[in-house]
Amino acid sequence: MNSITELLNLEDSDIFISDISIQGTTKTLTLETKLYSHYCPSCGFRMHSKGIKNRTIKHPILQDNYELILILKQRRWKCTNPECNYDISDSFKFVNKRRRTTNATDMLIVYAYRDLMETSVSIANRFHISDTHAHEVFDRYVKMDRLPLTDAICIDEVYLDMDEYCKYALVIQDFHTGDPIDLLRSRRVNVTEPYFVSIPTEERNAVRYLISDMYNQYISYVDKYFPNAVPVVDSFHVIQWITRIIDNYIRQLLKKFRQRDRELEDQLSYEQQKPVSLPPSDEVYLLQKYRWLILASQSNIKYHSDPRMDSHFHCLMNTFDYEDALFRIDPKLKDFRDLKETYLQFNTRNAGNPIKAREELSELIIMYQTCEHEIFRDFGDLLEKYEDYIINSFIMVEKHGAGKVYNSRLSNGPIESINRKVKDLKRLGRGFRNFEHFRNRFLYATRQNPVLNGVSEYNPVLYFEDDDT
Repeated sequence: MNSITELLNLEDSDIFISDISIQGTTKTLTLETKLYSHYCPSCGFRMHSKGIKNRTIKHPILQDNYELILILKQRRWKCTNPECNYDISDSFKFVNKRRRTTNATDMLIVYAYRDLMETSVSIANRFHISDTHAHEVFDRYVKMDRLPLTDAICIDEVYLDMDEYCKYALVIQDFHTGDPIDLLRSRRVNVTEPYFVSIPTEERNAVRYLISDMYNQYISYVDKYFPNAVPVVDSFHVIQWITRIIDNYIRQLLKKFRQRDRELEDQLSYEQQKPVSLPPSDEVYLLQKYRWLILASQSNIKYHSDPRMDSHFHCLMNTFDYEDALFRIDPKLKDFRDLKETYLQFNTRNAGNPIKAREELSELIIMYQTCEHEIFRDFGDLLEKYEDYIINSFIMVEKHGAGKVYNSRLSNGPIESINRKVKDLKRLGRGFRNFEHFRNRFLYATRQNPVLNGVSEYNPVLYFEDDDT
């Protein structure tokens, strides 16, 4: 405990620990500077000590549940030349003049912002400072630059609604590493066009794959800004499109049966001259609680064949029984489920083989377009419209994660996870008004190795200048 270098990670050989005391959960260290002859920097005369002032400093860096207090014995030196009278106090490199915390505290505050679950208020409470000060410290040191574009980038929007000019922010992500390249305040052309045009042409020409959903404005970025790239429509959004259409159909069915039940209640109430409340009908119960059997991928459903007592039907039922009961409500539901599963099975095959995928997709388009159900005929038209872009999603490229390098299909899946973090940050912070602060906070917390002001590895002491030296 006598080495200040080991304890505080400071290189200051002129300082030593003269006393250590522990009271409860508070550990107090007394620090002094080594005595040596002082000479006036103004006139060169010898300087004499005029007493010692104890200065109390907090240093929240220990990880052993102790609150660390530093008592700095600061000597005041005065020139012996009566015509000079120059005076100076001992300086400690790890704390600036008039500060009550060590310089390392600021870096600890900044590092705490790496956790998206932390807010300025929670960080301020931990370090016994105001939330305004914590906010100012973060803004002082964190200015996140755009990362260079790679050959595969993902683009998607996320709803922020920060102000009228910041409704849907645009997220740009590196597909290979999952790091967010940048966050733009809006997806509007007046924001995106100057941004992409400002990126050097050589950097934009190196982009080979632009992964997005079926939003035409994103697909048009290829022709506008990335001439050597091909658009890739993420398979997740194609599946999401047909799943949403089927879910809307089920919701309409549910609405129809609820209306029927309400009319029956009204009729019984009128006949009995008193309010009548009926339990949910079989159709409403099944459509409301078990429609996931139709919407979810069958490969993800764990069917149980052992019967279990159902509180609504008052009988033993298994997953297959619920499925059959759903299909009896409307025979179209089985067709919808099977047609959806056909596409899901196609989507899981031919990874890395776009040529074979194109052959199968062409057959699927014909099958859907000649289908008796209108929603799947529309789905067939959708597949035909984006056929080339969907086929591009079967291309495999290298991806980095968990310390491994592996091949993966081009997908916007990683950016959906990033978008979730954006929403969590907004929710936990109870809204933001400063987009630049929000952008810096988001990029700093989600990048694997964020760079602070051009320095990737930092020692807290190196970021502060000592006012006493």
